[in-house]
Amino acid sequence: MRDLLANLLARFRAASRQERLYVVLGVVGVLVLLRFGIGWLVEYRRDVKEDIQLTADRLANARRTVTRASDVEKQLTALKQRFRDTAQHLVPGDTPTLAAASLQERISSLAAEKSVSLQTTQVMRDEAMGPFRRVSLRITANGELRHLADFLAGLEFGDLRVSIPFIELSRRGAARRDNAPRAVSATIEVAGVVQGTALAQAGPAAAPGATHAAAAAAADSGGPAPGPAPAGPGAPAPADEPMEVPPDALGTGNLASPPS
Repeated sequence: MRDLLANLLARFRAASRQERLYVVLGVVGVLVLLRFGIGWLVEYRRDVKEDIQLTADRLANARRTVTRASDVEKQLTALKQRFRDTAQHLVPGDTPTLAAASLQERISSLAAEKSVSLQTTQVMRDEAMGPFRRVSLRITANGELRHLADFLAGLEFGDLRVSIPFIELSRRGAARRDNAPRAVSATIEVAGVVQGTALAQAGPAAAPGATHAAAAAAADSGGPAPGPAPAGPGAPAPADEPMEVPPDALGTGNLASPPS
């Protein structure tokens, strides 16, 4: 080895200046290539190792997801059913016009039941609530304070899920005669979501056990698992019991009318 190095050194000294320059440039090029080539190779190996680890993690997560598929499907089905059950309590109607008419009919029947007279009814412009539509009615009602309280409680705790964003009570022009309670005038705005827009977002219902059978058949054939199967057009919707209205919900039973 020593003789080889001595021979190379002797030949280098005996070479011309141009040959020495070529040799030096070649050595420098080899060193640069080794430096950056080794660095690139190390970085490439590290990237490949990270990709392999990431792929292994993804496969592990996919296996865990597959094992929880039945539970996730049950939760999704339960959430969809809860959404449909809630939609059954919204204002009936496929369009805002039909929903406004249905809401007006409901308010009129409830007012007659609670001995409240409706003076005016104004249909407000429907509004968008994300993918849903909301209809609003502004009514002017007259009646005793206790009857108005029962009327509001019937709206709030009734079978329809409506909100009352605005209410104004006034006793102007309401004269009290003898010992009879003084009448109260109320301006009330009642708003509710159109049922048709909510049911359109819910999508078709899935038949019990159909999704599991289709998924098992797809797994045997090696194909992808299909989505939930739609229910038949004549499938009845689950009926919910209406919420009971508590007596004197607003606590006006002990109120006394002020002297005139």
